[in-house]
Amino acid sequence: MANLIASRVADFLKLYPPFDGLEQADLDILSEAVAVKYFSAEDYVFHQGDEKLELLYIVKEGVVHLERQEDDQISLVDICDEGDLFGVRAMLTGKPYVFHARCSEECLIYGVPIALFKPLLEKQSSVALSFAAGLAGGQTLLSAETKSIPLQDSGSLLNWNRPLTPPERPLIAAAPEDPIQNVAMLMNEQNVGSVVICTGDEIVGIVTDTDFRKKVGTGEVVLGSPVSKIMSKNVVTMPVGKPLSSYLLQMLKSKIRHICITKDGYPIGMLSERDLMAAQQNHPVALAYAMEEANSRSELAVLRNRADGLIQFYLEQNVSMTLTSSLTTHINDVLIRRSIELSLEDMKDEYGEPPVQFCWLSLGSEGREEQLIRTDQDNAVLFADVESERFEEVQGYFIKLASHVNSVLESAGFENCPADMMASNSKWCQPLSVWRNYFNGWIKEPAEKALMLSTIFFDFRSVYGSVDLEEQLKSYISEAIVDERIFLNFLAKNALKNPAPLGFFKNFMVERSGEHENEFDIKARAMMPLVDIARVLSLDHGRLEETNTMKRYAFLADREPKKKELYLQAADAYVYLMRFRAQHAFKYGGSGRYVSINKLNKLDRQILRNTFEPIDRLQKMLEVRYQLSYFQ
Repeated sequence: MANLIASRVADFLKLYPPFDGLEQADLDILSEAVAVKYFSAEDYVFHQGDEKLELLYIVKEGVVHLERQEDDQISLVDICDEGDLFGVRAMLTGKPYVFHARCSEECLIYGVPIALFKPLLEKQSSVALSFAAGLAGGQTLLSAETKSIPLQDSGSLLNWNRPLTPPERPLIAAAPEDPIQNVAMLMNEQNVGSVVICTGDEIVGIVTDTDFRKKVGTGEVVLGSPVSKIMSKNVVTMPVGKPLSSYLLQMLKSKIRHICITKDGYPIGMLSERDLMAAQQNHPVALAYAMEEANSRSELAVLRNRADGLIQFYLEQNVSMTLTSSLTTHINDVLIRRSIELSLEDMKDEYGEPPVQFCWLSLGSEGREEQLIRTDQDNAVLFADVESERFEEVQGYFIKLASHVNSVLESAGFENCPADMMASNSKWCQPLSVWRNYFNGWIKEPAEKALMLSTIFFDFRSVYGSVDLEEQLKSYISEAIVDERIFLNFLAKNALKNPAPLGFFKNFMVERSGEHENEFDIKARAMMPLVDIARVLSLDHGRLEETNTMKRYAFLADREPKKKELYLQAADAYVYLMRFRAQHAFKYGGSGRYVSINKLNKLDRQILRNTFEPIDRLQKMLEVRYQLSYFQ
């Protein structure tokens, strides 16, 4: 009889994630040990604050309400029915339960022994990833950024989470006074592409193949000269043991191909791009370099198309969102910069060089460094103030430039903005003084349209050109907000316009009509509320320099430790939503904004519902903090 019961338990468990990912042998062992528990209506499986039991619960029959108690108030967090797990958070953290688990009707519940199940998290990555995504109904989403989850290696890509081990090849070094010819012979003998230049234990420079091509091969410096004549003095060093992704990002940001690796402050070897690059061409470093050297919009389009395959692979392999979004942002930034450079070259003969300093601003998701999929363009141009008699001529130049750049980006798959929020629109191609007036008006008179524009333009980020102009504008905005703090109340109220659809536990709040009837708007209903809340709270703390939503929540968690857990939940929810939307877009085409709920499995529906809970809590917090019930 016991075997028959275990067999029935196994047949049930394998219908639902994460148990459907277990090997049959593991499932059989687990099922033998499952405790079958019956509860009457209104019975509690556990209470909020109880020390965790040694069981993970899954509903076999009936309905369980997860409820949070705050003082005398009890609020419904989630509803669990057949196949839903609960008690996961306590299992993973070892902390007491944060909710009541109350049976709203007669229930049959399976209790899975944690002692047997938890090792499977380490044994099978598919199971671990389910929990990292935040499996249990109403439980805290767990960030894959911080979990030790194995990432499958591919023959084409490295495991970016793996720490760098000490280089096998010893450091090849030379002295500043060594002749260039001797150093060249040393590099040839050792078959290396770089040599560090040292005075004792101190690194004073680096010489690479590029230095020989540009400075010696051109005849600029003769072979008998000391190598100090051609060395680069700014040597980037990083300690051994960091994740490979850290070195990759440093190469991308610094536009270098070699990093000196140190241990306890002493150089021990060199890491080159070749050490990180895979054999094929769609490696992120190779793509970025290829874009920088592209000579036409058609080349850029081909390269950006290739990047989509890379991004999709990263998403499928559950590479951390920090790395995935950083690499995508860098590739997009390189595309924008090269588009501007090509446009400037095309305009040079007829219109000359830019008449004044300027910077290209990315807005919206690209401004927040969160654009995983190609959407429509949101950008602007900020240029230095000029005399009134020159304004029309100078603005005309930058409008021509912007029109050219917008066209190149459109060719690369970034559609023109339907609302014309683009740099080629004269309204968004303005000098510093006008941009100051824009922001001043939005802050002082936050009408509906002003608030809408604020949600777009407050996330601006300079991608090309004068950083000083960007800093001047942000400094002005900071001062304006300090003087008009009532603006934050309006911005907070705007962040509540799309309440979390928590009343729809079994159904999602879907579009009632139009092209997307019966589809869920993941952008408006889930992502934008998190973005808007992070923005207003960061601005309240005077934090303008950071536009990324995940980083904003990390900053808030540090500044407001009492709310740390909530802010980290929100960050985790946003990470999941970014990944979900991008994967949905790659799978079904389009922007991924509208989701057909009937195409989702039970796990995806559950996790998606989980993201609503921190949204609801944050919106309620904003309502109290900014006294929005009294604010009209």
